[in-house]
Amino acid sequence: MHEYSEAIQIAQGLKELDGPNVNPQCHTRLYTHGLRRENALVLLHGFTNCPQQFDALGRQFFEHGWNVVIPRYPRHGYTDRLNTSISELRADHLIALANRAADAGAGLGERLTVAGLSLGAILTGLLAQRRDDIARAVLIAPMLGMRPFPGPVLTAMSEAAKVLPNFYVWWDGKRKDSLGPPYGYPRFATHAYAALFDCGRVLTRAAAKEAPRAKSIAVVTNAAEPRLDNRFTYWLIDSWRRHGAAIETFEFPATDHLTHDLIDPGNAAQRVDYVYPVMTRLIEGS
Repeated sequence: MHEYSEAIQIAQGLKELDGPNVNPQCHTRLYTHGLRRENALVLLHGFTNCPQQFDALGRQFFEHGWNVVIPRYPRHGYTDRLNTSISELRADHLIALANRAADAGAGLGERLTVAGLSLGAILTGLLAQRRDDIARAVLIAPMLGMRPFPGPVLTAMSEAAKVLPNFYVWWDGKRKDSLGPPYGYPRFATHAYAALFDCGRVLTRAAAKEAPRAKSIAVVTNAAEPRLDNRFTYWLIDSWRRHGAAIETFEFPATDHLTHDLIDPGNAAQRVDYVYPVMTRLIEGS
């Protein structure tokens, strides 16, 4: 277990990774009450987004007495939204960052909770799989698979993406670089996308072999997902349950018409007033 002072040093180390090329809105967040509290929360943002995505939710928990860390991923959050550095992202970079943030969280509170969206949900799942110091893990819309590709096809595609020359794909081919929010990237690099799915494969393969170590896990899905295939998430849940893990699930119905990004107030289609109370209940574990 990390002491509070060591946790602060770890978190400060994460903050020091925010160089002058990083958008000030995207800096790693550390919200602390100056001492170890009963609860600490680590929030892991989505692919091509940044800590600003979780800032409002993180502040809400801080105001209720929690210590909160929201780390920025490598190659994310740059002021230049069309940077090419994102192509250098690799799975081990992401996993190392998530573990370092969890090390900080473990020292900031007696009870550590980790929650993440999309890529952040995959990393949350990996932490839940491997670490026994996590009291609660909440996976929100993990990006484990995409329509219309079967698992083996997706694996082959992501393996090919790593060896083929990198190229960039707009998230929205019509809006291109006018797509918001202003701190997220409007496009992704195929090599970085491969890193995302590498993380997903590490998680699903580990879950197939053994039970997760986290004490409590909740998984959130969105039936209205525009691209993500929830079947991959259901398979993850089934794998964990086959090993005896009690997994709490919640699915937003298709009639809610929610977007993939369930968290970011900067997303014009987000419904914070509706979604945040659900997330709060699941993160609190109540």
